[in-house]
Amino acid sequence: MRRQWQIALNAALDSGEERRTISSADVARKEDVTTETATQTLRFCCEVGLFSGGRGKFAVTEAGWTVVQRWQEDQTYARLLLQGVFVSHWSVPVADVALRPGPLPAEELGRRLLGDLPGKPRRGMYLVEWLALALLVHRDQQGMVWPAPALRAAASSGVGALPAPVREAELEQPSGQDLDALMGMTNRKLDELDEQDPQRFRAFLDNLTQLVKSLPA
Repeated sequence: MRRQWQIALNAALDSGEERRTISSADVARKEDVTTETATQTLRFCCEVGLFSGGRGKFAVTEAGWTVVQRWQEDQTYARLLLQGVFVSHWSVPVADVALRPGPLPAEELGRRLLGDLPGKPRRGMYLVEWLALALLVHRDQQGMVWPAPALRAAASSGVGALPAPVREAELEQPSGQDLDALMGMTNRKLDELDEQDPQRFRAFLDNLTQLVKSLPA
């Protein structure tokens, strides 16, 4: 899966901020993989909203470009942004149901995610690894997987646990208003989130806690 993610990152950089169309054949040649591997990787990225396109022609989305930019600066925060993109994927509610009784071995969760869909069992494991990359599940060294707080919030509300980052223009508020921002959210927006969607607000705080714990002491 790390190879898939690296292919996606490099393809996004090739597409660039202008979101130029790139071909999976060119990606395969640059990454030294088969065209089928490059195409399948980018198709999956389309499923989760990182890319758009098809039939061998793809372009990074605005959301995908934001994740890639953040990845180069702060991988933990980029993973939280990826979470916000990933939550609409069908695997999220399936994983939530599977993990409600308790943790599962990664292989078992992969089998449940794959279900009756065609494909090798390894594809189910790829889904588990993507969910872990997006901080929707946690996985220990023994291969056991359990849900992150954001998984339940995403599965029940259908929206991302982490709001999109605020653009600079949105931060330019009139004098006298609060200019402080936390992970891209101004105090005013955090108050609104707490009032309008308490469950999503709690998931946001859980993610913030995870981010703080990951920082060096």
